[in-house]
Amino acid sequence: MKKRIATILLLICLVMTSIPTAYAGEDDWYTYTYNFWGDAVASPDAYSVERVLYGRSFGDEVGVFLSPESLFVIDDIMFVVDTKNNRIVELQWTEGEFELIRIINKVHVSVDKKDELLIGDEVVVTMLQPGDVFVRAIDKETREKVYGKYLGPEYIPPKKETTEPATTDEDASEGDTEDADSSAGTSDSEDADDASDDGDGATDGEGDDGDGATDGDDGEDTPAPVQVKDVENVIKKDLNRDYDIFIADTKNHRIIHCDYELNVIDVLDNPKDETLAENYEFLPSKFVVDEAFRYYVQATNINAGLMEFTKDGTFTGYIGASPVTVSFIQRIWRKIQTKAQRARTKQYVPTEYNNVSMDSNGFLYVTTGSLTDAEIAVGNGKPVRKLNSMGTDILIRNGNFYPIGDIHPGNSKSISGASAFVDVVTFENETYACLDKTRGKIFVYDFQGNLLYAFGKPGMNEGCFQNPSALVKLNEETIAVLDRFCGTITIFVMSDYGKLVNEALSLYRVGLYDESADIWREVLKYNGNCELAYVGIGRSLLRQGEYKKAMDNFEIVRDSRNYSKAYKYYREQVVEENIVWFIVILAALIIVPKLIRKIIRVRKEIREA
Repeated sequence: MKKRIATILLLICLVMTSIPTAYAGEDDWYTYTYNFWGDAVASPDAYSVERVLYGRSFGDEVGVFLSPESLFVIDDIMFVVDTKNNRIVELQWTEGEFELIRIINKVHVSVDKKDELLIGDEVVVTMLQPGDVFVRAIDKETREKVYGKYLGPEYIPPKKETTEPATTDEDASEGDTEDADSSAGTSDSEDADDASDDGDGATDGEGDDGDGATDGDDGEDTPAPVQVKDVENVIKKDLNRDYDIFIADTKNHRIIHCDYELNVIDVLDNPKDETLAENYEFLPSKFVVDEAFRYYVQATNINAGLMEFTKDGTFTGYIGASPVTVSFIQRIWRKIQTKAQRARTKQYVPTEYNNVSMDSNGFLYVTTGSLTDAEIAVGNGKPVRKLNSMGTDILIRNGNFYPIGDIHPGNSKSISGASAFVDVVTFENETYACLDKTRGKIFVYDFQGNLLYAFGKPGMNEGCFQNPSALVKLNEETIAVLDRFCGTITIFVMSDYGKLVNEALSLYRVGLYDESADIWREVLKYNGNCELAYVGIGRSLLRQGEYKKAMDNFEIVRDSRNYSKAYKYYREQVVEENIVWFIVILAALIIVPKLIRKIIRVRKEIREA
């Protein structure tokens, strides 16, 4: 009997394990969303790949992007932070076409401000592995009002005397051959010497923390940094914009603030504070600057939140520190541990952010990619947050699932672990898109935290990513993704389906619920599995007093909260419409029995009389 029961249980286990799970893995759809049960459901593509751009797409002088870390877009200008090439490439985007404006690899400084660029005993005007760039529109009058006069005679770094060994004709011939075979964008020997004399991080032995030309993120051998000419020699177009440019010159431990002509206005360097170690090295990685010219900096090895600085570079503290959660069991265990055991036990410290961005209303969005599967599973881990001025997380999470990327960490044959967000971009209707480094995907959420759609895959094909590092919007219908490993920029344009979803959300956001419902009905023609469309239509019907129809729509997607609200109003409506009948029936229930008893009593009295 026991053997028979064991055999039956074994067969049941085999059958259960053979049932395919509807998770979104690497072999599933390119675009998908999750239904109420957490199963992946195919969705029409909300974005399609318009083109994939390489460094050489912008001209031979650009060459190859080497571990690019960041993108920034303002108006029709895009800045590419080409980190391991120690430069920033500025492009103009007009009607879908990109044109090189200039290559920024150094800044200009006046004589009276040269000490602000002092590193050791040398004034360094070149960049060393920049991590980010931020640009803010400001006119000349406002700049002088905020910062005062700053221009003066330009400081020219002195040339170092170098002695070069004499070369034979054969050596010169070999050198000419090597120059002819070198990649496009490499400057001549004189320009290369100038870059070296200026302290350019592109020289050998600098900028890689001792790892040579190996990218520490992907572990692959990468070519040597591209040597570029001075800024003046590579300007392609003078736009004369009213912009201020802020550059996170990471390995030089500073943030440089300059005008559009790259004249240095101010430098934010290593902060002095008792909360920081004496040997602390300031490594600004990502940052934003608000309208009051306050800096919010995500610095490497800082897990106390974002570092906040005033416009004059004064460090004022931290904002948005991630709360630390310790379980009840862990607290009890620490109580009974000895001091030596506690010292060897893992310290519970806040999570370090990896990126920060700012929406049009001045709210900060931060991401972190170092959360564990357990933290995300129980809801303690929040890989994307929205911070107000007090640093409080105010991101709305009313969807069926938290905005955490893939809700099934172990859903792929080759990739495991939770999604790791490395960037976030916001749109005017308060939807936002998160870039997942782990799976090479983009997750788009509405302002309530509902997943609208996810798309992308890891790989080398068009629309796939190996190591995505940055996500920006060129406009409300066009986004760009930067891949650090491939050195590519993938341009995505919104499809008709995506435009409909976007329009429906925008109309609902401004209170045009009925107009929004009409668009949601069009969405359902593209995608009958769009649960948000049923919710949007149900909310519109709810406002129109069509409570029963609203209940039917909410029931389809199992929206219990809105269903309960519709049911409440439907019950009240039924009562109001039938109040007369209720009164008549109630009166009948009260009066008729009394009347019957009275009739019976009267008839009895008559018989007895």
